[in-house]
Amino acid sequence: MGITFIIKNKFMLTLDKIGKKLKGIREGLGFSQDYVAKELDINRQAIIAIESGRRKIDSFELFKLAELYSVDVSDIISESKVIMPNFQEAVMHLRKNDVLSDNERKALLDFDKIFHDYQFLMNL
Repeated sequence: MGITFIIKNKFMLTLDKIGKKLKGIREGLGFSQDYVAKELDINRQAIIAIESGRRKIDSFELFKLAELYSVDVSDIISESKVIMPNFQEAVMHLRKNDVLSDNERKALLDFDKIFHDYQFLMNL
């Protein structure tokens, strides 16, 4: 039996399921394993091991991945499906057509986060 994350009995995923979810998000965004490894300052083999559930992911890495992927940590560790906003779907479309580099995708996701933060603040 694999290691399991449990928070207030609401969330419960094994490292294997978390790894698969992280891989799906990364691939959906079109980020390479090399790019993610560089952003987390770890080697590519560590990303492969995390995504396959063979390596524990520490809290720093988990929060860094959530930030990089523009998702909440709870979306990663919960049973719920990660819903990618329309903006991210547009980025995925551009990626599939090889229009954006990793850095350009990251810049667009950063802009999306800033835009959503701005909308939130305006509604206060």
